[in-house]
Amino acid sequence: MGLGDLAKQWAKSKATELLSSDSQKAQSASAQADATERQAKSDAGEQLMRTAFPGLAKWQDKQEENQRQAEEDRLQKHRDEIAALPVAQVQMRVTGWAEDAWFGPMRLRWEVITPEEPDPEYPDPDPYAHRPYLSVELYPQSGNSVSLSSHQLASWRFQVPGYIGDGSYDLLAIAQERDAAGAAPTYEEDYLDLGEDSDLFYCYSDTGPWAVTVSEGAQRISVSMVLTSSIGDMTMTAEIVR
Repeated sequence: MGLGDLAKQWAKSKATELLSSDSQKAQSASAQADATERQAKSDAGEQLMRTAFPGLAKWQDKQEENQRQAEEDRLQKHRDEIAALPVAQVQMRVTGWAEDAWFGPMRLRWEVITPEEPDPEYPDPDPYAHRPYLSVELYPQSGNSVSLSSHQLASWRFQVPGYIGDGSYDLLAIAQERDAAGAAPTYEEDYLDLGEDSDLFYCYSDTGPWAVTVSEGAQRISVSMVLTSSIGDMTMTAEIVR
């Protein structure tokens, strides 16, 4: 099929996708248009395809602009959400791969989450799946960067499964218990992000200590954890006061 035929097929498919009130027909037409675009790219190359498909070139430009705007809107919404969070006083120290200490205010997201009731038809092997957990996220305030050994901390997040208020929680033992049950913690539960100049640091169930103590009516939390990345290990200790 020549470029002219491909152009006609793509235009017809796009028109059907945009104008049809039948959702299945519109989805089918969209898939056909995408297939035609892929074939044209394979046959003619990107630049030649855009020359031969002026309608497609305009469509791509608009799609790319929409995607760029959607990403910017998402990032702005995230920045606005962080700016609306309450402030906590944080004192932290890192040793190992990085050696430094920092004290000051940070934005704090503190959420106690109650999971849904267990489904008897689909039992979850995770012994903590249906127990409350505490989710803690820390972010630098706008205009007040958090520097650790010349690295700018972007965010720090950790969770406390089985949270019931004030007390000490051995997160390493909890992680190992979950791991043994076939329900290992996922990476997004506990990590530290030092920005674009380094890999993310994670907690693993084979390294420790990894513990949290909550006190003063859940107004103070003490943290100690070993964090690991492909570039090294470091130990983070912190006091967070809400």
